Amino acid sequence: MLRLASFCRDQIADIKLADLNASHIADWRNRRLKQVSSSSVNRELNLMSHAFEIARREWRWLTESPTRDVTRPKNPPPRDRKISDDEIERVCLSLGFVDGVTPETKSQRVAIAFLFAIESGMRAGEICGLTWDAVNGNVAYLPKTKNGTSRNVPLSSRACELLSFLPVDGESDFP
Repeated sequence: MLRLASFCRDQIADIKLADLNASHIADWRNRRLKQVSSSSVNRELNLMSHAFEIARREWRWLTESPTRDVTRPKNPPPRDRKISDDEIERVCLSLGFVDGVTPETKSQRVAIAFLFAIESGMRAGEICGLTWDAVNGNVAYLPKTKNGTSRNVPLSSRACELLSFLPVDGESDFP
């Protein structure tokens, strides 16, 4: 919704669809690159391109997408950074986490989820949806992941230890 609203605020919204062409899209791209990163511009171009493709294929409003001949900006290299031990310690301290102690507050449970994410590599949604019956020994079964498939996640001894700090079943909202 935010991206669509951004398109509507830009001068490109004043151009009739029948008159819109690649040079208009390129001008929009250049304006946006002065405001946001190339990755953001590419995500916005993806949305724009998809909308034009629907208009072309399904509604027959266009014969060709105006984004087709627009050069996309190069994405920056992905971040390659590991959280430091000092940062982990600071987050845990600010959340009131004490290693080996059963959490009493939501903040302390958040700290366990944070540490569990680092140990398991699981996404936040996967962790929040984890239930006790999905944990069998040192394996967590995820019935539905981001891509819509299921998978088993092997748990390290530290991940299992973190889970052991939590009350079982209905006594806690995580897992």
